[in-house]
Amino acid sequence: MLALTFQIGTQRLALDVRQIREVVPWVPLQTQPGGPPWLAGLLLYRGTPVPVLDLHRLLQAGECPAHLSSRIILVTVQGGLLGLLAAQVAELREVSPQAAQHLPLGGQDLGPAVVENGSLLYLLELERLLPEAARSLLLRGSP
Repeated sequence: MLALTFQIGTQRLALDVRQIREVVPWVPLQTQPGGPPWLAGLLLYRGTPVPVLDLHRLLQAGECPAHLSSRIILVTVQGGLLGLLAAQVAELREVSPQAAQHLPLGGQDLGPAVVENGSLLYLLELERLLPEAARSLLLRGSP
């Protein structure tokens, strides 16, 4: 599968490009007072507010670093848009998930991991990213 790779803390992750709507620069977001710490804020995308998750905070890897390569990956989840804030978003590559095994990352099983060039590459499965209740809340646009 063709995947977009990015980094969360010291770990490399990949996301199937068929799940990605668009990758946009990290721009200032509208904050949501009282929201969970992993909610970076709302992105106004073509006139529609889109919740953006800071994957670093969600996976207990601190805050997303303010690198030029940090981006918001817009994905479609249950018919709604969701933004994923990640660092070092830069590379498309072919990934073979056949030899993958599930390993937890940040205390969560986010999908299978494969060994590439002597290190792990986690293949993110969006349906595992958040519990159903949190997903529904975010996709309604009221964190």
